Amino acid sequence: MKKLLFFAVLAVSAAMLSGCATQSRRIPEGATAKEISGFSQDDVDDVVSRAVQSILSQDRIHAPQGAARAILVVENVRNDTTSLGSQADILSENIGQSLREELTNSGKVVVYNKEVAKYATVQVTPQFILYGRLTQRNMRQDGGDYYKEFSLNLQLVEIATGLEFWQKRIPLRKEVDSRRVMY
Repeated sequence: MKKLLFFAVLAVSAAMLSGCATQSRRIPEGATAKEISGFSQDDVDDVVSRAVQSILSQDRIHAPQGAARAILVVENVRNDTTSLGSQADILSENIGQSLREELTNSGKVVVYNKEVAKYATVQVTPQFILYGRLTQRNMRQDGGDYYKEFSLNLQLVEIATGLEFWQKRIPLRKEVDSRRVMY
């Protein structure tokens, strides 16, 4: 009976500890981190929402003559993090898909789909290309823990001229225990 009770307490303790190890939260600018690393869909949605709001607030993005809205190509977000691997690739891919979704659904611009365009019967020339990369910095703190700062770096370039019309760096900060930092 004592062994059964011991193993039950051990199992509950392990479950509680493993549950705590997967919790995460975004750290607002100016705040300090108290949790461990990990990104949720809310984190991605927040970064994408801030980027799309900034892009759409630009008065320099105009529709071509005869069109109702500006036409954008949205490239995939490149993973330039030190955490190379499927999880970081999935994070950058999710950001790219979310950017396309938000811009398309805004009704203020049209997103050019290169895959479908090759079958189109009417030729359309996009005006802008939005591209970006996801970067990471690991910054050590006095207590031995690290800040893991991911940044979404985006540029909006006019295709005809190569002129950059907009750029934005949006940080997403997480604090991680030094044993969990990926190099």
